[in-house]
Amino acid sequence: MDPSTNGYSSTDSLHHYNYYNFYSSTESFSEDDCSTDDALRAELFGRISRDVDMEDYVQYVYGVSKADIEYIRSKEWKVEGLPTYTKLLNEGAQKEDLYEPFQSIIADLFDTFTNDGRKLDVHHTSLDETTLKGVWNVGNPDQLFFFGSHDEEAPIAWSLAKAFVEFAVTPRTQRTAASDSTIGIFNEEGTTATAALAVSSPGLVPTPTLTTRSSTKRKHSSTDTLDGPMPASKRPKLVVFTRKEMQAAGYALELLASACRRWATGVVIIDTQVALHYYDRMGAIYTQPFKFDEEPWKLALFALAIGQCDPAQAGFEPLVAPNTDTLLSQPLFSVKNAILRLPKYNSSKDSAYEGDDDKVIGNKVKGEAAVEKVWSHFKITGDPLYVSGSLTGRGSHVLPGDLVEESPAQDHSEGVASKEKQGAESGQEGTMVAKLSWPMEKRPYFEADTVKDLVDKIPWMTRHLPRIHCAISLKSESMGLPRRLFHDMTIAYGLEQRYFTLLFSDRYKHLWEVKTLIGFQMAYIDIVECHRTVTKYGKVLHRDISENNLLWTNDKRVVGVLNDWDLATPVDAVGNSTNHRTGTGPFMAYDLLGPEPPVHLYRHDLESLFYVLIWAVVHYNIGSDIPYSGAVNPVLKTWTGDYGEARNAKHAFLGDPEPVLRNIQPVFKSLRALWIQPLCNLFRQAQVNRDNLANLAHQAQEEVIGTDLFAMRLWDEDQDDDEGSAPSPTVPQAVAPSPAPRSDDIDFETLGDCLTFEKFMAALGGSRPVGIPKKYRAYAESLLAVPK
Repeated sequence: MDPSTNGYSSTDSLHHYNYYNFYSSTESFSEDDCSTDDALRAELFGRISRDVDMEDYVQYVYGVSKADIEYIRSKEWKVEGLPTYTKLLNEGAQKEDLYEPFQSIIADLFDTFTNDGRKLDVHHTSLDETTLKGVWNVGNPDQLFFFGSHDEEAPIAWSLAKAFVEFAVTPRTQRTAASDSTIGIFNEEGTTATAALAVSSPGLVPTPTLTTRSSTKRKHSSTDTLDGPMPASKRPKLVVFTRKEMQAAGYALELLASACRRWATGVVIIDTQVALHYYDRMGAIYTQPFKFDEEPWKLALFALAIGQCDPAQAGFEPLVAPNTDTLLSQPLFSVKNAILRLPKYNSSKDSAYEGDDDKVIGNKVKGEAAVEKVWSHFKITGDPLYVSGSLTGRGSHVLPGDLVEESPAQDHSEGVASKEKQGAESGQEGTMVAKLSWPMEKRPYFEADTVKDLVDKIPWMTRHLPRIHCAISLKSESMGLPRRLFHDMTIAYGLEQRYFTLLFSDRYKHLWEVKTLIGFQMAYIDIVECHRTVTKYGKVLHRDISENNLLWTNDKRVVGVLNDWDLATPVDAVGNSTNHRTGTGPFMAYDLLGPEPPVHLYRHDLESLFYVLIWAVVHYNIGSDIPYSGAVNPVLKTWTGDYGEARNAKHAFLGDPEPVLRNIQPVFKSLRALWIQPLCNLFRQAQVNRDNLANLAHQAQEEVIGTDLFAMRLWDEDQDDDEGSAPSPTVPQAVAPSPAPRSDDIDFETLGDCLTFEKFMAALGGSRPVGIPKKYRAYAESLLAVPK
């Protein structure tokens, strides 16, 4: 999302701000709580496929062959160490007491596979007192699987792990009393829970689920379904999120954020009951639980799967490699100095990479003549500039570096080396960024297409839009995701499909990196004008205005750049193309934070631009050694809370901004009278108008209801008359109830001609229209003349 950097090393005190997104950038869900567990509940609600057959799971996720399954099923498994494990369990041991026995059980299975000639690449360890540093610091899993290169002396990090293991132990008496029908549903203490607890226990949240059986064999469908209301006939059964499931989701979040991964996996063990977990940007898959003391062959099957799987099958991004001559065979502690391979271009297809549905744009560059440039790889020059803090959703990673052009086959290696050497000598390393993300497949607007169309349509705004060098989208089989296991769930519940995109663009800087106040003002006004031009002439609405998307570059002067167009939507399609709110928490418009957000309008983006400015003047100390610490000022802390809290906070701010304005940074003091106060007055008036218009709409609705009731009474009386009798001359003839007043009869679009570009610019001290070079003016007018 954020192709820029604040210039600080990832090893200093600002590491977490640079590296991770601590705002909630929402795309398709809302929830009242903002803690990690609550956010994960919201993300996974309706996105879990439970009771998936284990044989299907290990085949589609870990790449286990049918021959491997037959090998496992053909043997009689008498697991060494199992008596010790069950003895400790029956004696009431704590879960920590089971770590070593479980390791012994798995080690014995690994030895059996090795003796049978199987090649394994795995190391299994308990973390003990080791503290893992991650995105949310959710704590340690009980154990981790690593690759064979890992040994006791090697560093332990999320970025190196194959999969997590989490244990839970229930008291012996409760375990004995638990029936088979309730096994698999445990509460936070590990005791059994029933669906009824979902109503009374705030710690347990019901979730829609789907049961997928091995007997249900369907071919993968490339037809993606859309998010939308779920028919009553398809509403899922009530199931409870357990505490262990939330912990497991947190570990998956850490795995996905710590390295470039397409998915993450783990194991949850309750006593002797095992469930395998899988997570990607669409949702989660849990296998049907089994007891390894009753079905040891299933534990052996898992051990073989985790032991044999390679980095790609463990979810690591297969396009990332240590160098141009080596594929990824072991995970990297850091992606710095690694390379991101571009998928091989298939020239026999129409701009396709790998699969028929894949796509590339931007591989032609202008020079003395138009030439085709095929990129070999992207050289990663530093730690990630941005990593999404969400488990599901777009899951963006932004990496700094440079694209390297592919040379002819005969001098390929020399050409690549020469390009990299030239970049290093010129000091131009890291002038680009690679953005890896997972947008919704149902969105017809590929981000690079949107930007390319805007550059073509409004060329006078080119320097205020991101310069994209190349963009690739991978769909269907080329993504390598085990979509077969999600198929039933997506069809039944209409869940979103996602595809994988790589976008390579110039690298820009954040607004807080501007050295002077006048530079900040120039960049900000550029962005406001760019946004208006795109909306008015390009007919596209951005819909995700945030501080991370307002950037700048040097082009003889400070030039503002409006970035991140993957949620943008054509203005004439916005009403029917989105059925959920979009935006980034602290900067979302007041209306969009309500329980039933309206259609996203231009004024909502304008309001977000205002909130970014308020956030900036409170937090940025531009021109200093540390222009932005990343710490949220307590006065704006509620802006980062849940939707209801943020909505209330912004209502209070719009009514009385003084408590916030007392915290303006000294460098921005001069803007208080020039910009801040006039804008506050403008949005305060907008709030008054909003409330008045809402009252008018309510009154109009009541009048309609009253009229309808009267009409209905007359209608009923009229129907009581004898058939064929004439209506009474003194009583109005009954009519059918009239419809409610149309929403366009009330000016909610600008809140009474209040929130417009012209009024916004006037508050900034000028009322000039968007500057259009003379040679483009006639063309711009023709754009306005084109019907929607």
